[in-house]
Amino acid sequence: MQGNQNFDNDVVVGKRYRLRDMIAHQSHMITCVLLLITGLYMAIQFNTCSLHAWELMSYQTLRLIHVIAGILFLVINWTFIPFNLVTSGHLLNDLFGLKDITRLYQAIVGVFKPPEEYPKYTIYNKTTGHYKNKLHPAYKLMVIFEAMAILFIGLTGIIMIDLKFGFVNFDIPLWNNFMAWFVNDITGSAAAIIGMSGVQLIRSIHLWATYWFVLELIIHLGFLGIDPRMSQYVKALFITGKETMNEYVEVVEGAHEEHKKKPREKRPLIVFR
Repeated sequence: MQGNQNFDNDVVVGKRYRLRDMIAHQSHMITCVLLLITGLYMAIQFNTCSLHAWELMSYQTLRLIHVIAGILFLVINWTFIPFNLVTSGHLLNDLFGLKDITRLYQAIVGVFKPPEEYPKYTIYNKTTGHYKNKLHPAYKLMVIFEAMAILFIGLTGIIMIDLKFGFVNFDIPLWNNFMAWFVNDITGSAAAIIGMSGVQLIRSIHLWATYWFVLELIIHLGFLGIDPRMSQYVKALFITGKETMNEYVEVVEGAHEEHKKKPREKRPLIVFR
């Protein structure tokens, strides 16, 4: 990503997040919180067999909020965030790759070494204003598991969605017939092996994928909490988009390798044979 630098008094400031990256993260976070609160609330209502288990709001209102938040959540995670990654120009740096296997090993070994010997995983090029590496390899790995949880939650949520809810009243026979066939015949056949109906299996996968996501979220926040640069991340993500490099960051110089001009071989304009 593009960065702004300030070299006064050897202080280096880099632009870690663009405005659209910040909007995507905050939107992801807000819809995620809404989904967890409304979803787990509905799960309690199902388990207690009451539509007003906590007497906070009607089931239909709660379900409407959950569905709208779910649609926005999937749009953000399946379109907006991937678009931001692709257009960043440094997609491979943000994904777990072969280099990160070595980095992850070094991180595990580094836990048993003095703090000053722990590898630096934020690598910033002050010449180009780009990050050669921005994320810890363990965090990159967690993103994969988070994406898998979101995939299960999203697909099962789409299967369970009722097109008639709140003020929305769609009636698409083709969709209804397809879902009835998929849930009752296809999923139901597999669910019967473990003594469940198709709907029960889909709902169970949805709920357990949510627990999976919550566990990943706890690890995510815990990992952030023990990072000595947490305040820099929070400031960059929620306020300025920028961070100040310190002793935990490796600052390098020089142009990108792909931008370095190779010496041109001199060739005659005309060759006589």
